[in-house]
Amino acid sequence: MNKKLDILIPVYNESEIIVKTIKQILDHVKCNYEIFICYDYDEDPTLHIIKNNFHNHTKINFTKNNSRGFNQALISGINNTQGEAVLVYMADDHENYKLIDECFTKFNEGFDVVCPSRFIEGGVMKGNTFIKEILTRLASFFFRYFTTFPIKDSTNAFRLFSRALLNKINFESNRGFTLCFEITAKAHRLGYKIVEVPSIWIQREQGESRFKIFSFLPPYIKWLFYIIKTSLFFRK
Repeated sequence: MNKKLDILIPVYNESEIIVKTIKQILDHVKCNYEIFICYDYDEDPTLHIIKNNFHNHTKINFTKNNSRGFNQALISGINNTQGEAVLVYMADDHENYKLIDECFTKFNEGFDVVCPSRFIEGGVMKGNTFIKEILTRLASFFFRYFTTFPIKDSTNAFRLFSRALLNKINFESNRGFTLCFEITAKAHRLGYKIVEVPSIWIQREQGESRFKIFSFLPPYIKWLFYIIKTSLFFRK
């Protein structure tokens, strides 16, 4: 069977950067895939930009969020796709398109979660604000040395998940950007196979970053304790 990958790209008032992102995927990704643009509202100018540049391309689909926000957009995308694997890809990521095929290869090798990582050998992170840099590196250090969580880059939303895993769990994240973190934490507790591959992350030069520290941190606290509990009582 020729397994299929669904690439979910959450968007919200993106600029023309989305055109380069999609073009890179269409030009370079070789596996059997479709792109699903996950959007919040019908008037989002991103939709016009995409439709104007790609003219009903057969690999590009649109799925509307049943609610609002990053997590809910992804959940709507997951619920409206059927591929054997789902990959979350950022609208402004112009660095990792060649990694998509590698992630899908890892899935075909038997991994249920593939985590592109900025903090393993070969990974790169550039251009972060000082506070965001410290927070992401501290999280990586904590999970690596004080829990059984098997990945070093815990906050990166760029991930691939098997449909078998997604069908097994209930989604709880409703604030912030924690859905991919939640799914990975639950996969770890349930014993699914997880692997990291090196990736590149460079701070966006166009558009406005939606990282806000005081709204970013609290939703992660629940999953922080979830992983600690998993390390103490479920995984050794």
